[in-house]
Amino acid sequence: MHNHPSVAKTTSIIEIRPAQLAELAAVAALEEQVFATAVYPDFFFRQAYDLWPDFLLLAWQGEQLLGYLLAAPGQQGVASLGILSLAVSEQSRGLGVGQALLQYLLLHCPAQTHQLWLTVAPDNLAALHLYKKSGFIEQNYSEDYYGKGEPRWLLVKHLLAEPDDKNEHKIP
Repeated sequence: MHNHPSVAKTTSIIEIRPAQLAELAAVAALEEQVFATAVYPDFFFRQAYDLWPDFLLLAWQGEQLLGYLLAAPGQQGVASLGILSLAVSEQSRGLGVGQALLQYLLLHCPAQTHQLWLTVAPDNLAALHLYKKSGFIEQNYSEDYYGKGEPRWLLVKHLLAEPDDKNEHKIP
């Protein structure tokens, strides 16, 4: 964990784990706080919880939800996981929460997973920095990915299986 003034005041560590049903309202509230205009509706998080329970990850510090990551299998199943959303509360940014969520996903994704992919707005410099620092590379750019005037970078991270075949993944 980074030595950050707001962290120095507490001894709590960041806990990353899959969401529980009772926590979905907190996830929806965080979604609305972080993405004010382009928000997943509340019911979507229940659907995501039902469909991909292992891929709806939450970052907690004590009783406070710091962030979440939602991933889902792509067209090839779990071989290619798409990160649909990664959100960190405003007050928790810069504390390594996003990095911790990504690391948890990397360590716990199925052995068959060979790539992660996501899209990110070109003006979201903090997210671009996080993903590039985590080994994602720019694969494609679209001016109108989510419709007219909604540009996105498609970023991809290729995973390599460990040589000792322990069903873990090595970060290239």
